[in-house]
Amino acid sequence: MLRRLPSGIRLAPPWPIQLLNKAGPLVKALGLWPRLEPNKMIAAAECQCKLSKWPEAHLRALPIRANAFNNDAKLSLFGALAVKDQFMRGLTNSLRFENFVEEHPEIRDEKITRPLFVLGLPRTGTTLLQRLLCMHDGARYLPFWEGYAPLPKVLGEGKDGSDDRIEGARRALSLMKWISPEMDKIHPLDVEDPEECYLIFRTYVLMPPGFDFSYLPSYWKWFSAQDHLDAYRLHKQQLQTYQWLNRREQWVLKCPNHLSGLQHLLKAYPDARIVYTHRDPLKVVPSLCSLAAVAWSMISDEVDLDEVVEFAMSMTQRCQEAGQAALKTVPRDHIIHVEFDELVSDPVATALSIYDRFGYRRDPELKAKASKWLQENKSDKYGAHTYALSDFGLTEEDVRRRLKGVELVAAPAAE
Repeated sequence: MLRRLPSGIRLAPPWPIQLLNKAGPLVKALGLWPRLEPNKMIAAAECQCKLSKWPEAHLRALPIRANAFNNDAKLSLFGALAVKDQFMRGLTNSLRFENFVEEHPEIRDEKITRPLFVLGLPRTGTTLLQRLLCMHDGARYLPFWEGYAPLPKVLGEGKDGSDDRIEGARRALSLMKWISPEMDKIHPLDVEDPEECYLIFRTYVLMPPGFDFSYLPSYWKWFSAQDHLDAYRLHKQQLQTYQWLNRREQWVLKCPNHLSGLQHLLKAYPDARIVYTHRDPLKVVPSLCSLAAVAWSMISDEVDLDEVVEFAMSMTQRCQEAGQAALKTVPRDHIIHVEFDELVSDPVATALSIYDRFGYRRDPELKAKASKWLQENKSDKYGAHTYALSDFGLTEEDVRRRLKGVELVAAPAAE
């Protein structure tokens, strides 16, 4: 197993996990490997929840995604156990969502008005920008704990996670940070922080192609041939539920996976406001490669850097092409383009200008709150994220050649 990238980023998990993984071949030989078996997992989730209503789209996607983890991801023993636990959590959350909406049908009438989506390839400043925008006193976002455990145990109680959902999410997040402390250098996250729509898509295992936590080419190929509308229909139903439980003025969301499904996002949310971030691909590609290598190494001892490169290059190309095509249909006053250098030179002014230009209500305290947060959360708070093209055997010419013909700077949107 590759222990560390040349620029210093550590890939190997802590030694107790390494010891556990060494037992993997024996566990396989004994026929005890924790494979993802959809029918058994469905039965277990139904038994646990005493529910049985599933969306058809979920049942179609489940075996494809499960088989991709079984066959493509090269999971370590720890990884297989962790992924199985993740699938079971998603299945039980899915059942509970379906039942909750059946019990409260008025949720379907919830109007998602002018949601604000921050889009861009990973490593283009989307996390920084979303967190500043979420400091607006009218912003509704998805904190990590709520995405991890979405529904209150008792309706009307624990809306803020005080029904021990925060504590459960904190334990899960602490485990992730222990397994890979490098993640805090790349994507720092606390249990109350705004998190990506990744957690919403994962509930129904309908994940549009984009960043994932494993190498899953068979699943990505399958999903690319599907109608993304199923994913966005279920995304919207969850958002309506979250809103019904805790209403604010405007949603502030983000996820790089939206780029590949942008046309479908706009069908689900026709009055969405889009903030599209851009950065030099010579910076995006090595940073994305580093993120993927670290994320994959958490659940696999066989991270192939050639696969990492192919993933990063393909994602950059596919998302840019899909995003450019879809953006031609976005009204000009519904989208703002933000260059990475502009964002990092004055993050607070960038966030304030977005709210002003889109016409959302002003929060007079936003500037002070955002400035204070920036002072307390320097980019190197947990150490510097170091990366280089050479970590992955790449040169600038390799990136330019692969992305030749891809429009890397967004064209003006259509009227």
